[in-house]
Amino acid sequence: MLYLTENDVQQTLTVAEAVDLAERGILADARGQVAGDKFYMNVGDAGFLKPFSGYMAGEEYAYVKIFSYFPENPQKFGLSTTASQVLLYDARTGYPVCLMEAGWVTGLKTGASTTITARWLARKDASTVAIFGAGMQGRMHLRALVQRFDFDRAWVLDLYLEAAQRLVEEVGPELPFPVEAVPLEAREQVIRQADVIILVTTGDQPLVAYDWLKPGAFIAKMGSYQEVDLDVIRNADKVVVDRWKYVAPRTPELKMLAQEGFGEKDIYGAWPDIVAGHIPGRESDEEIIVYIALGIWGEYAAILPEVYRRAKEKGLGVEL
Repeated sequence: MLYLTENDVQQTLTVAEAVDLAERGILADARGQVAGDKFYMNVGDAGFLKPFSGYMAGEEYAYVKIFSYFPENPQKFGLSTTASQVLLYDARTGYPVCLMEAGWVTGLKTGASTTITARWLARKDASTVAIFGAGMQGRMHLRALVQRFDFDRAWVLDLYLEAAQRLVEEVGPELPFPVEAVPLEAREQVIRQADVIILVTTGDQPLVAYDWLKPGAFIAKMGSYQEVDLDVIRNADKVVVDRWKYVAPRTPELKMLAQEGFGEKDIYGAWPDIVAGHIPGRESDEEIIVYIALGIWGEYAAILPEVYRRAKEKGLGVEL
C-alpha cells in the first residue's frame, strides 16, 4: 500500500485540474453514477469523526475519507481543529492500495466544488467576490474561483484582520484582479457590492444580513456554525442544498428555522437535481440564491483516484 504525505499530495494536481475533475464528478453524481454515503459520529463532547465514502462507476478505485473536527485542539493541544485521511481501495478486489493525508486535498476539492456550483448558480456576469474565512479553505476558494470567473475585484474578511492580510499577501500575486483584506466590522459595505459571497469560517455569528445583499447575489454557506442571519434563508428566492438529510441536522441556521416549522418543503431543491436538469437553476439575474453544503461524494470520487495515479507516475510516497 502506498502512503502519501501532504507534501506528496500537493505535487499531484493543479487547481485547474481539480476544478475540471470536480465538474466531472458532479455530472456523474447527477446522472446517478456515483455511490456514496457519510455519517457523523460524536466523540463525547470533544468533537466528531465523519467517515465519508464514494465510488464513481467505471473508476478503478473507491475511497473512504475520515474527517475529524475537534474545535478545542488549538487551545488544548496546539493541534489543528481538523484532520483528514483517505483510504483508496481497488474497485476489483476491495483491497486498500493507498493511504493519503488529506487536509490539502480536502481544501482543494471544496474550493473546486464550490466553483462549479457558483458557475451554475451565480449571475453569468458576476464580477466581485467576498470570501469570509482566511484559512486554507479561503485560499483554495480564491484559487479555484479564478479558473471559472473573470472577477474584477475580491475581498477577504476574517475575525483576525492580520489573517486576511496574510492570505492576500500569499494568494494576491497569483490572481489577475486586486484582492483586499477587510476588517469584519466593514463587512456590510463589502456585501453590498459582492456578486458572490463564500462563507468558509469556523466562527459562530451571523456575518451576512439579507438587507445587505444586492439583487442577484449568490451565497455559498459552507461552515459548520452559524454564518448568516436567518432572514437570508427565509427571504432568499431559492435555497439549494447538496443533500437535505445531511445539512438539516448539522446546519445551525436550519436547526433554528426548524423551530418555526421550516423544513425540506421550504427549500428550492438539491444541487444534483439542478445539474441533472430535473429543476432549473438560476432563472433571472435578480434572484438571490443561497447554497448550503457540507459535502457530497462525486467530486472526491473523481479527484482522489487521480491523485493516486499521479503520485505513482511521479514516484511519490512510501510503500508500506
